Amino acid sequence: MTFDEEHALETYKSLIGFGTEALKAMQLLNGGAIVAILAYLGQVKPEATVAKSIGCPLMFFIIGLSISTFAFLLAYLTQFSLFNELVNPNYQGKRHTFWLWFALTCIFLGLVFFCVGAWYGVMVLAS
Repeated sequence: MTFDEEHALETYKSLIGFGTEALKAMQLLNGGAIVAILAYLGQVKPEATVAKSIGCPLMFFIIGLSISTFAFLLAYLTQFSLFNELVNPNYQGKRHTFWLWFALTCIFLGLVFFCVGAWYGVMVLAS
């Protein structure tokens, strides 16, 4: 194997690592926010109005977590399609770039839902 081939292989492996960490980060952000809200609600008095208002930010975090988890499936489909493209030149399925952009969009949406949920949560708690 030449140096350029080895370099390309190592770069590819590191890109998979970065992608996996991005997926985990989105799950950690949204899942951690859910746990934090639930822990906070456990300490609030039952008659507090904040408990009624926190449902919407919580829903944003749940959606963000769901989208981030779905992105793991898309990452698998990206790798599966890429493998099929390399092994079978006549591969007729969706190209790996379709799944890649779909997964990247989900990661971005997971971050958007986290940011909106965090902003909305701060607004609820500040009022």
